[in-house]
Amino acid sequence: MKTKLAILAVLLVICTAVQAQTKIKFTLDWRFEGQTSFAWLGLQRGYFQQEGLDVQVDAGTGSTAAIQRIHTGAYDMGLGDMSALIEYYGNNVGQTRLQMVYLQYDEAPLAYYALKKSGAKSIADLAGKPVAGTPFEVTRKMFPVFARAAKIDPNSVKWVTIDGQLRSNAVIKGDAFACGGFYTVPLEFEARGVKREDLAELKVADVGVRVYGNGLMVSNELITKNPKAVQGFVRAMNRAFREMLSESDASIKALNARDPLTEYKIEMERLNLLRPAILTPRTRVTGLGHVDTNTLSDQIEYVSSSVQLKTKPTADQVFNASFLPPLAERLPK
Repeated sequence: MKTKLAILAVLLVICTAVQAQTKIKFTLDWRFEGQTSFAWLGLQRGYFQQEGLDVQVDAGTGSTAAIQRIHTGAYDMGLGDMSALIEYYGNNVGQTRLQMVYLQYDEAPLAYYALKKSGAKSIADLAGKPVAGTPFEVTRKMFPVFARAAKIDPNSVKWVTIDGQLRSNAVIKGDAFACGGFYTVPLEFEARGVKREDLAELKVADVGVRVYGNGLMVSNELITKNPKAVQGFVRAMNRAFREMLSESDASIKALNARDPLTEYKIEMERLNLLRPAILTPRTRVTGLGHVDTNTLSDQIEYVSSSVQLKTKPTADQVFNASFLPPLAERLPK
């Protein structure tokens, strides 16, 4: 009898623990890749579970889609681009339903890529040339800001609208002079037989424009109704994010375990290409996830000068710093 009671007691504890888990639907900004392997590392090591969270991680199709998923309530959290979030705030007056609470890229990893034989050396060399891109990507929407910083007329560039997966092919074939994207675009060229040393990389940062990149966005409903869950998720994510940077081998292996179709070598390279946008001289002082209000305010001005906004949001509306762990826990290892 005592044995049966003991077993029932254990089962009751297990059932209670399971019931106590808060379900979180989390959307990535893109496919399962090296730079977001922290999600799988955190799950594998039980960090989210330890915070009482049952996290479902799904692949995404871009920042705009991630924002829409959270806005409609289909997802609780997701990764998305800061500029896209600013545009969302500016054009959804009174209907904004999410905030960013943790920054992934201290420097947006944005650049334009051309074949080195074209002679391109800077963004200024894009003047009068055709550039491939989708209508919604940040390197196209924000181009007027980057062009003005490079002292060229933004309207001198002719945009070649194309599927994002075909942008490098358009450059190789000569249908476009260059294409824009993350620092990982060289991997697309390499997959098509173009060596990295044969590419010219025209970084946005080189023209003196600093903009934040992607980060963790959370629904305002969850922030209001269950701030403890948000706090726990950010704490677990920060823990896994730091370890992804210091234990990249384990992080990429966690990704491979989740999606066996991913290739270790490619995803490790993808993470390493994006590492400089995460580990900057600033994050080594102010910690991961942090946003400087003045820098974000400048970015809001950049976005408002590039796309038409109904209203201009404030930095405090867009980014909520109240869930950030203490600085000691956010400093890169």
